[in-house]
Amino acid sequence: MSSTSSSPTLLGSSPPMALGRKDEESGLLPIEELEMLDKRANVNEKPVWLDESEDTIPRPSLRQVFIDYSCVLLNVTSTIAIVFINKIVLSDEQLRHCQISIAAYHFFISFVVLYIAGRLLKMFPVVFLPVKEVFSVAAFFAGFLILGNLSLTFNSVSFYQLAKILTTPTVVFLNFIILGKTVTVPVLVSIAALCVGVGLITSASIFSNVLGTCVAVAAFTITALYQIWIGKKLTDLKVSPPQLLLNQAPVACGLLLLLCGFVDKVPVVENLDMRSVHALVVSGFVAALLNVSQFLVIGRTSALTFNVISQLKTLAIVGLSWYHESRALSIMDVIGVVMTLGSAYAYATVSKK
Repeated sequence: MSSTSSSPTLLGSSPPMALGRKDEESGLLPIEELEMLDKRANVNEKPVWLDESEDTIPRPSLRQVFIDYSCVLLNVTSTIAIVFINKIVLSDEQLRHCQISIAAYHFFISFVVLYIAGRLLKMFPVVFLPVKEVFSVAAFFAGFLILGNLSLTFNSVSFYQLAKILTTPTVVFLNFIILGKTVTVPVLVSIAALCVGVGLITSASIFSNVLGTCVAVAAFTITALYQIWIGKKLTDLKVSPPQLLLNQAPVACGLLLLLCGFVDKVPVVENLDMRSVHALVVSGFVAALLNVSQFLVIGRTSALTFNVISQLKTLAIVGLSWYHESRALSIMDVIGVVMTLGSAYAYATVSKK
């Protein structure tokens, strides 16, 4: 009874076969033939798909470039717009005392827009997480938005925006205190220059508006804590930023709705400034577009590109604010702006190395 044997080749039989190479007969190539093939091949030659020369790198199509620039434009426009729109909303005396409700409204609209973007437009996979997994980050989320609105209420747009830049050094400091993480000397130098630059521009406001300064400090501190915690949650839960935001937005909205009855004052509708009401309606959708667009920019470009764009947005917001206030720039302001934006760009560059 014959059977197929897989035993080793005996002396005097056909040459040993090289495993892993099949011929047309489903047999194996002899070692001699395999060696001849290897000699013909240039083992040092890079495969075409690994060749990084200019001729082989796929160039983005005109459509891709157009979409990338559109995402950047949407992000820049929505970032600038939301600051000034929120300033109009909070200029109304009654709406100023409804900031919890306004924040809850923003969270609700953000959830709706993100759900549509994920479920209908297929921009990212929609996942739903247990509430207990996102409760803590949702609490930080609510806190940083409330304090941010308060900072915008008690400070000028320029001071509010410049104070937000200090979130970066605060993150570095808290990472060192809480997690023991250290940074390189170039990063420390860029952070120190950033703090000096912001100090040069805002020194007058710091001492003339103590309440606004305290609120601004609390705002960028809680924002730094939120950024640290959200980074941990993204790693622990293995989700993307839009997926986490989709889950934390409704939880944060629910938390704020529980506080509304104890903190907010019900406005008298007849006495509301309609300009502020219209701005409030628009602000929810602009905030949602801002959240979606920043994910698009990071996803389609890079985090470094997003940081560079952020500095340009800061410059635009501060410049428009000073123009609106008819503020005459001093030499100290110019030096401060150059130091702030330059050091922020330097930090974004050296921190990626």
